[in-house]
Amino acid sequence: MSADAGNARDVVRVYTGSVVNAELYQQALRDAGIDAKVVGLELSASLGPAVPNSVELWVKSEEAEKARAAIEQFETDKIILA
Repeated sequence: MSADAGNARDVVRVYTGSVVNAELYQQALRDAGIDAKVVGLELSASLGPAVPNSVELWVKSEEAEKARAAIEQFETDKIILA
C-alpha cells in the first residue's frame, strides 16, 4: 500500500498500540485479504516505551469496516484458544 500525498485521505487508522499487536493484526488482516500498513516502527525502535502506543495500523478506507471486524474476530478467536 503506498502512502503518497494523492491518496492520503483514502486510508484510515484501525489500530494504535503496541508493535506486537499491530503485527499480529496486520497478519490477521492479510489472512482476510486486506492490505494493511504498520506505521511508526521507526519511532518505537528509536524511543521504545518512552512513546507508548506509537505504532499504528492503516488500511484503505473502503476496507476499514471489514478490517475492524477481522481484528475483532482475531481477538475473539484468541480468547477461545486461551
